[in-house]
Amino acid sequence: MDAYFAAVEMRDEPRLRTVPMAVGSSAMLSTSNYLARRFGVRAAMPGFIAKKLCPQLEVVPGSFDSYRRESVVGVS
Repeated sequence: MDAYFAAVEMRDEPRLRTVPMAVGSSAMLSTSNYLARRFGVRAAMPGFIAKKLCPQLEVVPGSFDSYRRESVVGVS
């Protein structure tokens, strides 16, 4: 579940699979994909700092209802 939120976003928006991306906002990131982590982007990092480390980072807002639905499907 390390990059679960990022994995759901990349599944729903395939173009995000090939770019550094994170889920969150300029205030705080929930997670990032492995491409972004190569630049030092981490969970609980302010998004504005992450953008300094990785200027091409795409930050998407979280779809927490979607994550919740997917986790229920995965468990059942």
